[in-house]
Amino acid sequence: MLVIGVGRVTAQDEPVEAARPAQLPLPTTRNDFFLPGTQPGDLEPVLSNGENHPIVDPDSCDSCHTDPIYKAWRGSMMGQAGRDPLFWAAFAVANDDATDAGEFCLRCHAPAGWYAERSDPANGDALLDQDRNAGVACEVCHRMVDPVPGANDEVAALDATIRAELTNPPPTNHFASGMLILDPKDNRRGPFSLPGFSYHVAKQARFQGQGVNAVTESRLCGSCHNVDNPTLSWNPDPPGNAPAQYWPNEYGEAAPSFNKGNLFPVERTYDEWLNSSYAQGGVFAPQFAGAMPSAIIESCQDCHMQRLTGYAAEVPFRPVYRNCNTTGCLPAHVFVGGNTWIPRILQDERWRLRDEADAAALNATAAEAESMLRRAATLEMTVEPAGAQKRVTVRVINETGHKLPTGYPEGRRMWLNLRAYNAAGQLIYESGAYNLTTGKLTEDVALKVYEAKQGLTPQLAAVTGVPAGPSFHFALNNTTYKDNRIPPRGYTVAAFDQPGLRPVGATYVDGQYWDDTQYTVPAATVRVVATLYYQTASSDYIDFLRELGGPDGVTLGLMWDDDKSPPVAVDQVTFPAPNESFVPMVRGQ
Repeated sequence: MLVIGVGRVTAQDEPVEAARPAQLPLPTTRNDFFLPGTQPGDLEPVLSNGENHPIVDPDSCDSCHTDPIYKAWRGSMMGQAGRDPLFWAAFAVANDDATDAGEFCLRCHAPAGWYAERSDPANGDALLDQDRNAGVACEVCHRMVDPVPGANDEVAALDATIRAELTNPPPTNHFASGMLILDPKDNRRGPFSLPGFSYHVAKQARFQGQGVNAVTESRLCGSCHNVDNPTLSWNPDPPGNAPAQYWPNEYGEAAPSFNKGNLFPVERTYDEWLNSSYAQGGVFAPQFAGAMPSAIIESCQDCHMQRLTGYAAEVPFRPVYRNCNTTGCLPAHVFVGGNTWIPRILQDERWRLRDEADAAALNATAAEAESMLRRAATLEMTVEPAGAQKRVTVRVINETGHKLPTGYPEGRRMWLNLRAYNAAGQLIYESGAYNLTTGKLTEDVALKVYEAKQGLTPQLAAVTGVPAGPSFHFALNNTTYKDNRIPPRGYTVAAFDQPGLRPVGATYVDGQYWDDTQYTVPAATVRVVATLYYQTASSDYIDFLRELGGPDGVTLGLMWDDDKSPPVAVDQVTFPAPNESFVPMVRGQ
């Protein structure tokens, strides 16, 4: 008997008879990938008086906001979303798996082109270079309207009118998948008001980080950092007498509902944060505070747009901008995460979207990401005698406001490496060995890898022809086979008992934001070193994209061969702990 919970498979059985012939791509259409919110063509066109309401080229922002705003954005993964070589390889696979799947992908990775109706055809051929170069353009965030009424700010009345006039409003209980509302006119919103400023409209809005409510401003991030598959809805009675599971909608039609839990959850970073202590009063975390006077971290932006001192604009516009030199109120626009690899390969001469002018900004982003990773977790270790052997316990403490790791599940992973040495300094035990030459992680019996693995149920596998079990076919995956990622502070079993949030293949109790792993090492062990590593793209994922991702997948594979997405050491602990206060005697004194 196949037993399926909401979004997870707990046992397997023979697949039922397929409801349709097994073939790829699935016969989906652009309608299958419809999501509510502002639609292509909804933004006001260029007017006869020269007023420009479509999303403007971010290069125009460079004239006033070069440093530190534009330069940081240009090197960020937001700024590079339309150039990302891993995205383009995965994009090719998605289009081969489900017809017109690229419509869904381009909505978030090339929004300037998507809103301008250049996502047809869905393979991206109609995009302009400026669409790819714009990535998540500045105005995408600065023209966003909060889908939830109630904010008392400068745009409250305007936003109420925009919501009322929207033909397809997004849900107000679930924020995901680029279901954005954009102001159809070029009314730019931010944390500060600039009355009488003539260069562009500048209005104060809580949604853009006025600092009044962490949930309101973080909701902006959730609009893209929860991701649903709009073609897969929860179906209590799928064809062929299959058990309840996420199942394809009727082909050629939009999903019947876009509310929370109704569509298959690909990513849930925002909801992970929403159910953490960070969203419920904040956490004292000075390592993320930057120049913020308080070290109480609450919103997504508090960590990922760390506060700086200075001005947001160049002279002669500085007098009209808030001076953050004393308040530390200037948010860094590097949008730092854990991606240290893509910013570097974007500079590879083999990549078709390479821009040499971005090198310094990309290198700065990679360095910031490495710094962020080293603040993301803390290791603790105990070593106890256990008869003829010794027992080692390594604790990984999640210092972030979401699962560790989080985000796009394919390829991303963290793992523990444990090494034990004897009195002669010889390595006598190792778990989690990684070969830098081959890029392969050794699968030993004690290995602990933190990751999410999604895949296909036997029933959907019979329809698609893709084998049941874990897979990298994210456009087809309809269940979760593994999710042992460490929850954040404030975790409760009840709050995380939702599709895409609950652990699978691991157990965490209320209040647990750490994980313990035990090892048995030889009795001759005198020194133990534990290291937590993070890797952006595993060899298995790159091999998959190399095979199925078309020319872009081949190019990505060649770039991966050069350095193999080098793992970053997040934290390391040694037993016995080194005596850092020891000062050796200098001979002759």
